[in-house]
Amino acid sequence: MRTTGMWSVMGASVRGPEHRRHGQPNQDAWLGRLGHGTALAVVCDGLGSRPHSAGGSREACRAVADAVRHWANLPEAPPELLLRLIHALWNMRVHQNGRDESATTCMFAVTMKDRPLLLAQLGDGLVMLKTPAGTTTLEPPSERFGNATTGLGVASDVREWRLHLEPNFTGAASILLATDGVADDLVPEKRAEFLTVLVTKYGLRPAAARSRAIAKQLRDWPTPRHRDDKTVAVLWNDATTEASE
Repeated sequence: MRTTGMWSVMGASVRGPEHRRHGQPNQDAWLGRLGHGTALAVVCDGLGSRPHSAGGSREACRAVADAVRHWANLPEAPPELLLRLIHALWNMRVHQNGRDESATTCMFAVTMKDRPLLLAQLGDGLVMLKTPAGTTTLEPPSERFGNATTGLGVASDVREWRLHLEPNFTGAASILLATDGVADDLVPEKRAEFLTVLVTKYGLRPAAARSRAIAKQLRDWPTPRHRDDKTVAVLWNDATTEASE
């Protein structure tokens, strides 16, 4: 297995049946960025009860990308400073509509040269890292009360984020970010298989074709009576694709 350290990113986001039925916007958003030794994937899910959550999720993706760009220039800066910068940039972006009205969950994975891979999650959804050594997941505790969740516009302390730092490694690695419209329907024992299928089925396609194919799979979601918007993003290195060929 050849390892070059090159990363790829793909994803898609679709409106759920309930939002399509009522003519409402998709409240999920995702973003992928590659370049200058950095690979980033972000997925956000605007809180459904907030009037500007669709814009809040989009601005959260952009805030993470901007914050990571600044953080990458400071090799000694800890993840806590990155999180604080995300909050500050997002607050500025949604200031006109208000933080509470724009509240959104936020998940991201970022890898850069000479730094541990960072997984981060604020609120609902699923983050999963798959390597030859096994899987690592971030997700809300199962005993949380009702539908209560945290997010940008809700959290009062960066300690509400769940974090995982993975030391530098060689070999295959893939990362799944999924909003709860997807994550809640995945049987825990099948999550790694779902991620593998996404990489092997779509990873070798041209970028635009990847997004269209993933979006179709999300629109054709097999769970009966599903209602939520659905978003996934996948970050993987080329060793993952080669190992599966």
